[in-house]
Amino acid sequence: MPEAMSAGPSDDNPQRSRSLPWAVLALVVVAWFGLWYLTPNMLSDGFGAMFSDDRDTAVTIESVTAFVLVLALAMLHRRYSGELFALSWTVCLYAIPIVAGAILPFHYSRDYSVALYLFAMAASVLWQNFLTFGLLQKYLAERLPTWAVLVTTAIVFWAGHALYLPASFAPDNLAPSIAILALGFVLGGFRLWLRTLHLPLALHLGFYYIVG
Repeated sequence: MPEAMSAGPSDDNPQRSRSLPWAVLALVVVAWFGLWYLTPNMLSDGFGAMFSDDRDTAVTIESVTAFVLVLALAMLHRRYSGELFALSWTVCLYAIPIVAGAILPFHYSRDYSVALYLFAMAASVLWQNFLTFGLLQKYLAERLPTWAVLVTTAIVFWAGHALYLPASFAPDNLAPSIAILALGFVLGGFRLWLRTLHLPLALHLGFYYIVG
């Protein structure tokens, strides 16, 4: 039984020491927006295009970079990452993307190879969730109560999409904006409840493999 299941809804910082200065918290949010630009396969002219005009090569560069950065950030935030990736029963839910990935070749319709899609989406989902529902939530919890952490995370998650993908998620695109905001609440809520990232990762990646 995971810790959160026995203790009820999680508060990442139950003592709420609020030791993190507001200026540092603001800097963390600004840094998040900068790092969000590195999300693999998000932009047709993403940073991978700076190194290659070939789309497949550019996506590969972005994906490898994301994996390396997650590893580096996890090592720099051992206190956070130890809880975010702790073993629990939710590890079993990775069966969802595994099965979805296995049947993906039978309905795949993208321009690039199935192997590259599987790799890029795994990198993208890990990057998005670790950066947002992992590190950002953890930093916010150093200063804010749980409800404010969830609301702020969901809004920032939507704002990142709106900033870099305005054609799809700008405020005037109401339905997609509401959908991505709701996704932020769902994934962020699961992470706060169960404390680990396994369920958000499994659901998010499973979705990409199903619709691929």
